[in-house]
Amino acid sequence: MDKYFIGRSLLVGIMIILGAVSCATIPKASPYSPVYITDRSKYILLPPSDIEVSLDMPQQIAGRYGKQEFVMDAWALADEDGINLALLNSFGANMGELKFSDGTLSFSSPLLPSSIKPEYIVADFQFCFYRVDALAEALKACGLNLLVEQRHIENEGSVEIRTITEDKKIIIEIEKTVTAVRYRNLLRGYAYTLGGAF
Repeated sequence: MDKYFIGRSLLVGIMIILGAVSCATIPKASPYSPVYITDRSKYILLPPSDIEVSLDMPQQIAGRYGKQEFVMDAWALADEDGINLALLNSFGANMGELKFSDGTLSFSSPLLPSSIKPEYIVADFQFCFYRVDALAEALKACGLNLLVEQRHIENEGSVEIRTITEDKKIIIEIEKTVTAVRYRNLLRGYAYTLGGAF
């Protein structure tokens, strides 16, 4: 066996080992754009399988952004296969549809601006309805913390409060009851309430 053959065989063997190691240690790249929760914290969307409980229900969304307020209806279908969110006005006319599944994400609307990034809508949905353990790990990877506590509030019963912080500063606060979800993004200055039976 000549030296050239031995050297080439050794090189091929090393490349196979390095290839196997790199496949085992490098996580699969996300097909989605990152979501900037803060100017330096990039959140990568979680897969649909990390949803906490499946949803299939109408919702009313009432919110504000700065001085602007809005109200719209929606139908949310979300499970381990993905999220399908249909936005409707008070007359039942289509205002937009979002679809999210493993590897695909789309948002179309005849009325809403094309500058709306669907990744940000999905991220907000995940913060509200995805499993705490999966969220905590994903947020920690981008330098943020998730705090979760249960409180009892008179006339509302049990309330789950999810707080996302950066260096002890509250960025996002979410209150979940059996009938509503209240979402506040203190950094970006918007808030909304989802009404439905959760």
